[in-house]
Amino acid sequence: MRFLRPPPLLVTPVAALCLALAACGTDIQWLLTRDSALVAKADEIAAAAEAIDPELTTEMYDAEDAKRTACQIIYQSISEQMTRRPSFGEELESDVGLFVAYLVPIGEVERCAQAQADYRAAVERLQNRVQGRNAAPADAAGSAS
Repeated sequence: MRFLRPPPLLVTPVAALCLALAACGTDIQWLLTRDSALVAKADEIAAAAEAIDPELTTEMYDAEDAKRTACQIIYQSISEQMTRRPSFGEELESDVGLFVAYLVPIGEVERCAQAQADYRAAVERLQNRVQGRNAAPADAAGSAS
């Protein structure tokens, strides 16, 4: 008995299409999970920065405000879903919406993702400045000996 293999030309376009569809859009749950972890990290870094110089946190707080504005509609939608039980039609609409968001870039979600990336970059810059300020006195003391 001999098994027939599909021709490689048929498999390749189908695989390429699946990969292309999987790479489109934004995973909203991943976005929110990443945001939660980032906010926790930012709070810790901001506390350290404010102990050194409160002015250091200005850029990070501005980026956080921009992120909050860009993600406001997503946050409101999730908050509404958490405070009341959706009807079957609303659940179906939400599931279809999530499916579409996985496949197609949606402006509001993409703006939120970009604002979150900008916020992450501001947090990292603040962390580097705080580490630099904490390391500077130790280096100066070490070089004075």
